[in-house]
Order: sequence, then C-alpha cells, then structure tokens
Amino acid sequence: MIDHQVGLMQFLNSADPMLMKNNILGHAKTAKAFDIPVIMGTSWPQGPNGPTMPELKAIFPDVEVIDRPFVNFWNDDASRKAVEATGREKLVISGLATEVCAAFPAISALRDGYEVYVVIDASADFNPLITQVTATRLAAAGAIVTTWVAVLAELAGNTQVNGHHIGKLLSEHMGQYQAAMNNFLGTATHADEVRQAVGLNGHPPIPMAGE
Repeated sequence: MIDHQVGLMQFLNSADPMLMKNNILGHAKTAKAFDIPVIMGTSWPQGPNGPTMPELKAIFPDVEVIDRPFVNFWNDDASRKAVEATGREKLVISGLATEVCAAFPAISALRDGYEVYVVIDASADFNPLITQVTATRLAAAGAIVTTWVAVLAELAGNTQVNGHHIGKLLSEHMGQYQAAMNNFLGTATHADEVRQAVGLNGHPPIPMAGE
C-alpha cells in the first residue's frame, strides 16, 4: 500500500473522499483478514503529502512505514527489499496517486517477472480521466486491474469457509451492502445465525466505526 497519505487524500479527488477512504480501508482489512504480508510506504511525508493515514496505522500497528526519497517505490532499495523478503511472486498494489505511486512500481515489478494486481479503486488521481488512462496503461503492460471487492472475493473463494470475511468487510465498507445486511438482519428467519457467523452486533445490527 503505497503513499496513502493524508495530504494526498485531500487533493486527489477523482473519487468521493468517503468512498475512497472506505475502499482503502476495505482493501487493507482484506489483507489483514487473510494474513497477507503488507508493506506501506510514503513519499515526501515531511512535505504536503503528509504522513500515512492514521486509520491504516491503526490496522497495522506493527508495520513500519518506509519513507523514501524516490518517486518510484521500486527504485528504493529498502522498499524493494521489503517486497523481496516476503518471498511472494504475486503482488497486490494500491497507491495514491494511481498514475505514479501505483503504476510506476507495478510496471517495474512486471518487468522483473512478478504477477501484479493493481487495486484501482483503492487508488485515486487528480481527475477520473487520469485513472482511466492509467488503467489502460497498466493493462497494456500486463497488470491485472481490479478492485478491492474482487480481491476479497477471490481470496475468500468459498462462502461457507470465508463468508464471515465477505459479510463483515462489505458491511463495514460498502454502503449498499450494509443497507442490505441491516434489512436482512432485521427481517430474516436466519438473522441470528448469520449475525453470529459474521460477528456483527450492536444497534443498528452493523456497528459504525468506533462503536
């Protein structure tokens, strides 16, 4: 997760700010739910880009954020070595801004033989056209352009085994799903069974952040 910084969150407005925040947090919690190694980096944190989102630090309190001088994450020795240390050959990348922070390392990693997924909706840009152009560039380079919900679903695989992750994360970070889940929990015969399996409680049935 590259350069999800509070300053960048303020002026990269290609997506609604709350939607973008929920996408980023849903993406992060997906990695945590499935115990996937997470690397976080920042660029120019002492400048207008600012520090990493505090919500991400709260999710990953033990992950050290790598501050780097290079624009391209992949050109920074500490950042690239952190990736190599995971031993993974498949990378899932998101970043602010998509056109630079996500795209540059994604293309570099592809050249080095990695399989790369770019989570386009956990990234953002100055305007939607930039995101569209960048997605085309990434796909042409061989990256798999995807979304955080698609990553969640692909990792979950089986709803009987991992349905609780799907239900909880979509309920927390996808407004339409939260509305549907609340309706279900309020009316369905099997509401208690689902509530217990997903780990939801409180009033309304899905607690808001911080409750």
